[in-house]
Amino acid sequence: MSESIPTDVVTTTAQVQKLFVQHQQDLISYILSMEPNHSDATDILQEVFLAVSKKAESWNEGTSFVAWVSGFARIEVLRFQRKRGKQLRRLEPEVLEKVFADVDDSQEQFRERLTLLQNCLEKLPPRSQELIRFRYQEGYLPEAIAPLMGWTVNAVRVGLSRARQSLRECVARGAQHDRKN
Repeated sequence: MSESIPTDVVTTTAQVQKLFVQHQQDLISYILSMEPNHSDATDILQEVFLAVSKKAESWNEGTSFVAWVSGFARIEVLRFQRKRGKQLRRLEPEVLEKVFADVDDSQEQFRERLTLLQNCLEKLPPRSQELIRFRYQEGYLPEAIAPLMGWTVNAVRVGLSRARQSLRECVARGAQHDRKN
């Protein structure tokens, strides 16, 4: 005899999945902050979706969904890195938990800085944007980017360094401006 799933569980799961899709960009950015390879981060995001779907009934409506799902993301990143032998700079679990707690505390700051970064990326020259996309969205190394851009490997490294410096300065200016307001 088959048992039916209670409708409130189905509804909660559907709500959680809908919220997950709405916050997917925030989540992938959060995961990328811990696991910078875009392909791996996407795999982790899929694992987070599965875990969140299974545990949907444990989410309490009215609490921060992003904070709740970020906990799953943290766990999945750590699981992925252990499986692949990638320890986060060999930090002790207690230190990692403190770091992740700080990340939870500053979720709003994270969103603000992400918005600043996106605005700063749009201000970069098109070739610099392309470099950043190849390196950080596609996960290519400078040796793979060079032939795509028609540049030397050294030119790619210099270009990436300059683009990162421009982004750091732009984000810092934006953050300083926000603090004054």
